[in-house]
Amino acid sequence: MNFEPHKEMIIMRYDFLPLIKHSFAYGTEHIIPEFIISSKAKETLIYPKSFSLLKTAYDYYTEGSNQEFYEIRYILEGEGYLKYNGKSYLLKKGDGCLIDCRQKYYYQTSSYHWVSTSLYFDGTPAAPLVQSYLQSGNVKFSNTEFLNFEPFQTHILQCTQKAAPYMEYEISATFYLLLTNLLIVRSKTRSTTSDIVEKIVSYMQANYMKNLSLDDLSHHFGLSRTHMSRCFKEYTGFAPHEYITRLRIYHAKYLLKATELSIEEISHQTGFTDSVYFIQVFKKMEGITPSKFRKG
Repeated sequence: MNFEPHKEMIIMRYDFLPLIKHSFAYGTEHIIPEFIISSKAKETLIYPKSFSLLKTAYDYYTEGSNQEFYEIRYILEGEGYLKYNGKSYLLKKGDGCLIDCRQKYYYQTSSYHWVSTSLYFDGTPAAPLVQSYLQSGNVKFSNTEFLNFEPFQTHILQCTQKAAPYMEYEISATFYLLLTNLLIVRSKTRSTTSDIVEKIVSYMQANYMKNLSLDDLSHHFGLSRTHMSRCFKEYTGFAPHEYITRLRIYHAKYLLKATELSIEEISHQTGFTDSVYFIQVFKKMEGITPSKFRKG
């Protein structure tokens, strides 16, 4: 399969890696089949599993599912399609995507050539970050949104070739930064939803002492209960009622330390229905009763 000469410059960008070249009917693949990772890193960190630089011709496709890792694919030349979770994405030069390969996926070229990198990774700490990203319903990102993707990826790959103390921690930390930046990029592209959540939070902070129900909030902001709850948890990490409860306990702790109000008065001022319920919730969250907290 013939490619334009300048395409070899792409390979040179990764000449610090011990890539293995594999040729097949529709192109070539330069791969690191598997990185050397310690058992401790696999248990506690985010770690890379393998890396691939794929150069394909028209009509190439690949698909998979039930694979125990995540993939970040980034397009260096040409364009192709990804079908994932019921949606189709056009991926052209400067675009990328983050997917969970446990779910079914399908890639296909739509130009006479398509050059892309794939960084496969795993690790328990990666799961909540990836799932938060996927919850947006859009797995695609662009270098116009995320200018630092390639430097992050290159740094991870360079670290895999070094033997230095705590290098696996540095790799994991870089993955954290990369994935966190992807989440930030995604939130900025959904500024309308973000603005609504910020308004809901502000409203809760000003009215936590009232009997706020999910119906009250959804009616006040003109949103369905389901949509509001989903958006709120995606941006804050809490369900609406959990956030209100934490606000109430936060203010109750202040009143316990800074005033001589009774437990019953504090429960009333912080929005709890009665003091018995307030004591139960406080002990569940703080591990001690309000009285012991005040004395302590």
